[in-house]
This record gives sequence, structure tokens and C-alpha cells, in this order.
Amino acid sequence: MRDSSKEIYEWLNTIEGYSFSEIKPVNSDASFRNYYRVFDDEKGPFIVMDSDPKLENNEKFIGITNLLKQISMPIPNIHQIDDSGRYFLISDLGTKSLFDHRNETYFQDFYTKAIELLVLMQINGDSLKNQLPHYDDALLQSEMELFKEWFCFYELGLNIKQIEKIDFNPLFSQLSQRASQQDKVFVHRDYHSRNIMISYDGELGLIDYQDAVCGPITYDIVSLLRDCYIKIDLPQMHDMLRVYYDHLVKNQMTNKPLSEFIIDFDLMGAQRHLKAIGIFSRLKHRDKKDTYVNDIPLTMSYLKHLSKQYEVIDDILAQLQLQ
Repeated sequence: MRDSSKEIYEWLNTIEGYSFSEIKPVNSDASFRNYYRVFDDEKGPFIVMDSDPKLENNEKFIGITNLLKQISMPIPNIHQIDDSGRYFLISDLGTKSLFDHRNETYFQDFYTKAIELLVLMQINGDSLKNQLPHYDDALLQSEMELFKEWFCFYELGLNIKQIEKIDFNPLFSQLSQRASQQDKVFVHRDYHSRNIMISYDGELGLIDYQDAVCGPITYDIVSLLRDCYIKIDLPQMHDMLRVYYDHLVKNQMTNKPLSEFIIDFDLMGAQRHLKAIGIFSRLKHRDKKDTYVNDIPLTMSYLKHLSKQYEVIDDILAQLQLQ
């Protein structure tokens, strides 16, 4: 992690109307961005995002922020940007995420709120979704290729000939085709427990939304209920999925029978989890962020569970000897 504390503090001191007295590093995420919590003597805490424009698409972050603000989503305000476009002074949504509350007795109450917030974003974002990049077949396919390249080759240690003997095409084609046939909505694209903040007064806030797309309606609910970082008991997960589905039906956002909707949910989850396993492997082998591979077993467990119902998934896991 690059320590930009000194540069940031010097920049903060040039901003009129603020008086910052302290700066502390905050855990970085899976990107090239770094974060710092800074304290103003009168206005309280803020976050500074260090996002090198050579490595991150900061214009996209600003654009998606503006879209989400149009529909009153609880996201950070951008208060200041430095002249280089690297440092962003943004609102602090708190120190605890949904993930941090995973062992609390009121945990499910937050999930109910998260589902309601997701539906609200999809309803209010309907008029804006076509301003977003489309989650098309090419993007879906390229994400699944990460599984082959980074997990099969680098993490499992298979050679190119061994990988080429495995025909991933039936699985990849079915997953991308099923996703493409779903209703399209405003998709956060990383709607999981670590990106849903819980404020001091129990309100929810969203972060890490800069990769938002117009995409399949089940994508974000899969991210939430089949989270790569938290395992939700199966009956509880099904209950919450039904709550989400009932919201969609009530708001005329889907006319699919529940049985078909669940298949969409399952196969969308398979696509996302193949991608996630590939990304976790890439973070280890390319970016030297080793901790993310600890999340592969839970993520793989979702694929193993689905393999009992979907032969096309079972076939790939069998060839990789991962059953």
C-alpha cells in the first residue's frame, strides 16, 4: 500500500473552510485505490480516496456518483477533488459494514433493509439504466475467462494443454445466455456485505459502485445472498430471496414464475462465482494480495452446491477434480 498521508495532508491544508488535525489509513480494497480517514475539528470525519487516474477510471466514479445522487441513493458526497484528479475528499459512511455485523442478533434486519434499498435503486434507476455500460455477452464471457486463466492456471497449477482439454464452452455459453435473457436493471455490480455500510444511527450506505452497469435483475441479489464473504443458511437465504421476488412482482418488475426466477438466480450466481474465484486468484498472483484466496473455499462451495442440480456445472468441477 502506497502511503500518501503526507501529500494528502498537504492538500487538505489548502482547502478553505476545513481544519484537519488527524489522518489514519483505512483498509484498502481489491482495486488500486487506497483510503484514509481524516478528521476535521468541527465537521467530524471524512474519507480521502487515493485513486491514481493512471490505474483507475475516476471519471466513471464521478459519473456513477452523479447518477446515484439523482435517485437519492445513500452514497458518499464528493466534497473536493485535488487538481491532479487523484485525491477525493468524500463523506464518511461509518466504520462498520454489514459484514462487521454478521454475528449480531439483529443481522437479518439489516438484510431486510439491504433488499429494500436494492429494489429502490432498481425502481428509481430504471430511467437512468441506459446511461450505464451494458453487461453484454462479451463482458460476461471475459469475466468467466478469469477463472480459466487465474484460477486453473495460476492457482491450481494446470498447464495450458490440461486447460485446453476441458471444454468450458457449454457452461460459459449457458450462463451468459441465461443472463442475457433476464430483465435489465441498474446493477451496482458489487452489492455485498463489505460494500454496504452501517452508519452510527443504523442507516445503510453504499460504496464501491463505480463499476455499475445495466444488467441482469438477479445479479445484485446473488451478490448479497450468496456473498463470497458470508455464508447465509440455506432456508434463510431462500426466505430472503422470496422477499426480494415478492417486491419485484408487487412493483411489476418481473413476470417470471418463481421457479424460473430461481434458475436465473442460480445460474447468475455461477457466473459471478467463477469470476470471483478468478479475481481472488489474480489478486494473489498478480497483485500480491494473498488474503483473498481465503475466500475461495466459500465461493467454490456455492458452485459445488449448484453442481448437484445443474449437470453442466457438475461436469466442469468433475474434470477439475473439485467435486
